[in-house]
Amino acid sequence: MLLRRIAAPRDAVLRAVVEPITTGFSDPTDPHVDGREIRWGSVSDVAEEVERFGELTADGDETTLTLRAVIDLRMPYFGFLFRPLIGRAVRRTLAHMADVIEARAAGRPDPPEPRRPIWAPRDRIEGSRAATIATICAMLLVAGYCGGLFTNTLDYVADSFGASDADLGVALAVTRIGVLVGLVGATLADRTGRRRILLGAIIGVCVASTVSAAAPNLLTFGAAQVFVRGFVQLAGIIGFVAVTEEAPEGSRAFLLAIAGMASGAGFALAAGLLPFADLAGEAWRLMYVIAGLGLFLLPGLARRLHETGRYTALSARAASSRAGELVDAVYGGRFLIAAAMGLLLGFFGSPSLQWTNRYLSDVHGYSGAGIFLLRSVTQGIPALLAIVAGGKLAESSGRRVVASRTTLALGIASIAFFLTGGAALWISMLVATVAGAMSGPALTAFNTELFPTEVRGRAGAVLLAFSVVGAAGGLLLTGYLADPLGDIGKAVALTCIAPIVVALFLIPRLPEGRGRALDELSPPEV
Repeated sequence: MLLRRIAAPRDAVLRAVVEPITTGFSDPTDPHVDGREIRWGSVSDVAEEVERFGELTADGDETTLTLRAVIDLRMPYFGFLFRPLIGRAVRRTLAHMADVIEARAAGRPDPPEPRRPIWAPRDRIEGSRAATIATICAMLLVAGYCGGLFTNTLDYVADSFGASDADLGVALAVTRIGVLVGLVGATLADRTGRRRILLGAIIGVCVASTVSAAAPNLLTFGAAQVFVRGFVQLAGIIGFVAVTEEAPEGSRAFLLAIAGMASGAGFALAAGLLPFADLAGEAWRLMYVIAGLGLFLLPGLARRLHETGRYTALSARAASSRAGELVDAVYGGRFLIAAAMGLLLGFFGSPSLQWTNRYLSDVHGYSGAGIFLLRSVTQGIPALLAIVAGGKLAESSGRRVVASRTTLALGIASIAFFLTGGAALWISMLVATVAGAMSGPALTAFNTELFPTEVRGRAGAVLLAFSVVGAAGGLLLTGYLADPLGDIGKAVALTCIAPIVVALFLIPRLPEGRGRALDELSPPEV
């Protein structure tokens, strides 16, 4: 509640109240005056509605203005995080409304409108769309957790099954066959819709992760992980496509950053449970059992997940897609560049991600708790802040400039991480984490924005296939070069040249999506 004593009679204040007021967040609609009470509805903006109520009490030549608000937030899964942020933003809007009313009653110009909250999309987003994106983020969190298990438990899996670096390299490379799941599923998503495929991906990843927990040998474990990898990739492709299609035009990269944060939070959760793997030789299996609990979320996810508006409109036109659109005169050039980027970033990213824990334990003697501490300090809060900053900068400065600079920094810092030790190892990991997180929204936007709705899922799948080919090559190369070069760190450092090539020669050649409507940037051809 806000109280403001205004040096003006009640009639003057009432005249000031009835004029429209903009607040920068959940703008009030025209007021309704009923006796002493004034009520403002609002446009839907993250929250479904913010009802603001005012009351004027005359006191001689002065008037006391009382303002309060009631917030109707219907955001599933993450409402507890956004409720205090929205509450603080609404309190700011009440203070601004009081300032405007006081200025008008005194005959002064309106004060400037406050800036939109830093945590909110730059464009207004309806509560229903925010709820759909929150549901997608919850699904990406589940997928991120399941996808991060093999990476985080790699050393424990190797000890349980007596696997060498070469064995693990083969197992990691073989899991990339799961891309076939992504290819088939994403193609179906262009024909049957995003919702059904996304729900199927979550079922698949939870079931396959549970099977991994009971694997008696590396062969069985690797076979289960083929499906884990495939369904995680499918969830990522279609989840990010759905966010792109539901996001307001000027906030796509920012909301892709939020979706990336959710996926990263799942990976971080897997890392956070890593100390439990030290408790017993087979304790790592419990982390995979936990993944199966995601199935209990399925009824709520299915109830809250809606088909994207763009796909619904495409379906209503009974339009069909052609795979040839990806390589035609309009989209062929950008597709080839994006495919080369995926190949090179996969060649670098998968070895860097998969071998980090083993590098820390074998080369530097880190325990599970030590790895958790390092990752918590360098990859926890810094990554969260960096991915939000990257999304904001991609909207204000452009995708290309942000992606090229941060990808270049990522490559250089990663080389330092895999070739140094001591304090330099911590600093380089922090820099690589921040640079990689900042590059994520812009790079993801390239893969989803640059292709039309009717082939957007298929484009994501084919680009993923190129990334997987690069990843398999990088994993095989680093696994077999580890012994000849002396340790796994030196082998992975060789792959870090790839993001430098991407930053300098490929990203600058892609179209810029900042400030452009999705259908203008990638117009449908059906």
